[in-house]
Amino acid sequence: MLLCLLCLIQNVVIASEIQANNNNGKLQFSGEHAGMVFTGEFLEWHASIILPPEKHALITASFNVASAKTGDATYDETLPEEDWFYVEKYPKSTFVSDTIVQNGAGYQVRGTLELRGKRQKIAFVLEDKGDVLEANFIVDRLAFDIGRESDVSAEWVSKDIKMSLLIDKP
Repeated sequence: MLLCLLCLIQNVVIASEIQANNNNGKLQFSGEHAGMVFTGEFLEWHASIILPPEKHALITASFNVASAKTGDATYDETLPEEDWFYVEKYPKSTFVSDTIVQNGAGYQVRGTLELRGKRQKIAFVLEDKGDVLEANFIVDRLAFDIGRESDVSAEWVSKDIKMSLLIDKP
């Protein structure tokens, strides 16, 4: 009987956690370069998501910055370089939530994004659209020293990079 109760508790804990990655979701970015829109996607990432009403709501995510691809050979060769993602020194970036509050048909999420060794607080709404979770937010690339040497004034590449996350729910 105790063994069955432990199995039931373990299944409840597992059922409340969503595992997301590039197989069941997309982590995309977009901006402008010389007046032209560019888009890209991180092809290797993983997130563990526990949402309210769970007592210990938490989102942790990591992504391999070298997996960023735009489909444009020039951009794809430039992104890993020292002035942009500096993949050699900072191969992985992370996000860890501080708070997650249920808010209508979604969740207000606040946490820390670490990219290129810099940490910045960010906030976004994670919308629950039934079979998918979706979030859109802006990252200030200069706050993370991305492209600071070649374009500190954001004359060529937009300072604000739009991030989009889409996750298929189990």
